Amino acid sequence: MRMTVLVPTLGERDSELKRLLESLKDQTYKDFEVMIVSQDNFKHTDNICKHYPELRIKHLFLDRKGLSAARNFGIKNAYGDFIVLSDDDCWYPTGSLMKIYDLLSTKKIDILLTQIYDPVKKEAYKNYPKKSGFIKNKYQLLSKSSIEIAFRKNLNAKSIFDEKLGLGAEYICGEENDFLLNELKGGGSIYYEPVKTVYHLKKTGVSSAKQIEAKGYLYGKHFSCLFSLAVCCRDFFLKGEKNFRFFFPSYRIGRSTR
Repeated sequence: MRMTVLVPTLGERDSELKRLLESLKDQTYKDFEVMIVSQDNFKHTDNICKHYPELRIKHLFLDRKGLSAARNFGIKNAYGDFIVLSDDDCWYPTGSLMKIYDLLSTKKIDILLTQIYDPVKKEAYKNYPKKSGFIKNKYQLLSKSSIEIAFRKNLNAKSIFDEKLGLGAEYICGEENDFLLNELKGGGSIYYEPVKTVYHLKKTGVSSAKQIEAKGYLYGKHFSCLFSLAVCCRDFFLKGEKNFRFFFPSYRIGRSTR
């Protein structure tokens, strides 16, 4: 088994999960398993999985909530040499897994970063760099999303996500950035390729207080107070976001974990 597509779910998105599984069924690359980690509605999701016998689906139940906890559990039980991080509301163009496999297997890299595309709006999910290459500093990892990430199962940081970060946890986002930052710090090689490998509808809106708290905790773990203050000032002047009172209490907590 060369690849595991890891999908945490609460079992609340039937049509989205079916769309994902249909896209995986149509992949040109076939040597993969689908690892679904359910944290609720296990039987309901299991009934959906039974409609896809052509896919090698491994469906596990985790009796506690938290996106990072589900990913850690899935990684521990995965058979694949490579892990593709997925969500139950994303889906894949036909040749995506082949592209990911080719890049991971031919280049001497630990982690591959690619691009998300919104096929409804017909635009990239974010403003991506145009050139491929190795990630050289930690500031390049701040805007990455989890479904852009694929990696070798055995990494320097033992492929562990901080379970205080991610949906369902104390801090609701930033787990993928923390994961990447830890890998870079541990000497892992991270390579970015400007190729579209996954579809997701583009989100809009300003950051919530909970998201700012998570950002503060993340920055406390990895960045200086001066840099973090500069980021808050930038967001205030460019976006009108008054983030200081939500950011710095959790920043202090994150800093205490160093």
